[in-house]
This record gives sequence, structure tokens and C-alpha cells, in this order.
Amino acid sequence: MIKYRASELSVGDIAQVIGTLRQLEQQIDAVRQDFMSEGKGPQLPSEVTQFHLKREIVSLERQIRTALISAFGEHSSQVDRFRGLGFVAATSRSLQDGLTILGGFIFDLEQKRLHLLESNGSSSLPGLDPTTDLYTERMLSRYLEHEVAWSQRQGDPFGLLLLRLSHWPLLKQRYGESIAKELVLSIACVLKTSLRGYDFPCRLNNGEFAAILRQTNGLGMNLVVRRMTANLGAATTRLLPGVVLGMEFASAVYPFDAESITGLFSYAADHWTLVTNASPPAVRGRAPK
Repeated sequence: MIKYRASELSVGDIAQVIGTLRQLEQQIDAVRQDFMSEGKGPQLPSEVTQFHLKREIVSLERQIRTALISAFGEHSSQVDRFRGLGFVAATSRSLQDGLTILGGFIFDLEQKRLHLLESNGSSSLPGLDPTTDLYTERMLSRYLEHEVAWSQRQGDPFGLLLLRLSHWPLLKQRYGESIAKELVLSIACVLKTSLRGYDFPCRLNNGEFAAILRQTNGLGMNLVVRRMTANLGAATTRLLPGVVLGMEFASAVYPFDAESITGLFSYAADHWTLVTNASPPAVRGRAPK
């Protein structure tokens, strides 16, 4: 668990920091694409490229440090860890390490936010699951109808992702309600931090979840599943060290795999893939037909 400042942040403060860090993640990725993708776009003289890259990185480093200080304090281990990255070296490795560390900080902040919501007794809004603050199954159905209509008008495909903890009743019986709840919160945090801001994560029931990934195809779904599996593995291993937990994923892409909402769920139900926190994801890439 991470250590927070003596003066605890409010739910709103944490949400603001999470939003800032997620925007900075996107900016880091954009810098990687702009300056480290060879052979794409007009080629500028190297000294010009390096000047612009250094300016962007210095600005990002300052913004990230400010956000981390506001969340954890100036002398926190989180700020020290970021400083030790060598982020301003502006290498491909330093930027990737920066993204990895920021992802972990965002996960921890999101987990803290959910615990604060519960401890404050905040009443959930209609359409939101009170435990995870994710959308409910009813809202998922409404958004699926919206995405189908959008796809039919605009021609954009979208993906339906399903995931569930294997042997959920047995997990609750063996480890108790408290651990089961923490597992659910961990999945919710992984969904919130692994998906894009305009995707749609929800909790179906107990250990079952779903997400709509807008404007994506089978290969895009595959990348999301790999990222989520890695993040879930880290989270569940920290919660239950030495315990092998199974997570099942299934996906379908509209309109390539099915041309109706019922068909999407049916297709996904026939293509479950089991991964564990003890092994890398064995997810087969699947391009649109």
C-alpha cells in the first residue's frame, strides 16, 4: 500500500489528480509518437528535433512532479521514485518507465478514492454501482444500443469486453468477504486506469464486469486485454501473495463478429480465454474479418 500525506486528500482532490495524471500519460505517449517513430512525417534536422523533444520533456516532468507532490507530498517515496527514473533523459526506455510508474500511481489513487467514497457514506448516483463506482448492467445495455446506432450511421466498429474472476463463490468462501471485496475494487481500478476516457466500464454482478471500447477493432481489443492482464496480475499478487488467481476474458467486435447486441454477447460467451496472475496473457490476436 502507498503512504499518503498526513492531511488526507478529499475524493474530489484525488479525482482531480487522477485526471491530471491521465492527461499527462496521453501527452507522454504523444511525445513518443511524434519524436520516436522513425520514418513517419517530415524529417527535421536532428538538432531541431532534440531541442523540441527536450522542451516537451522538461515541461512534462515539471507537471508530473507538481501533480505527484500535490497527491503524496514533496518528500514522499512516490516523488523520489519518479525523480530516480531519469525521465528528462528523454529516451524511449525512460518514457516507457514513466508511463508504467504513472499507471501504478493512478491505480493506487483510484483505489484510495473508492475507499474514501465508501467511508464517507456517499450515496451512489442512479446507474452507478455503489461499491466500484462503475456503471451498472442497465446502463451498459443503454450504451450498447447507442453504439450500435452510431456504428450503423458512421461505420465505426466497437468492441464488447467481458471479464470475470474464475470460481468467484469459492474465492469468497476461502478468503472471506473482505478480500473478495478488495479483489472487486482492484478490478474496478484496473478497468478505470487501463481503458481510455471515452470507453465505458461497468460491473455486471459480483466478480463479473464488462466494457464497451469505442471505435476499436479486434487488434485494439487485444492490446487492451494484454494491458489489463498485466495490471490485474500486479494488483492481485499484491493482495494475495503466492496465490494463483484465474481471470477469464471474452470479446466481440461489432459488426465483424456479430450484428446485434444479443449476437455480441453470444459470440463472446463462446470465446472465453483464461489467464492467471502467475503467467503472461495467452491472448490470440484476431483481426476483423
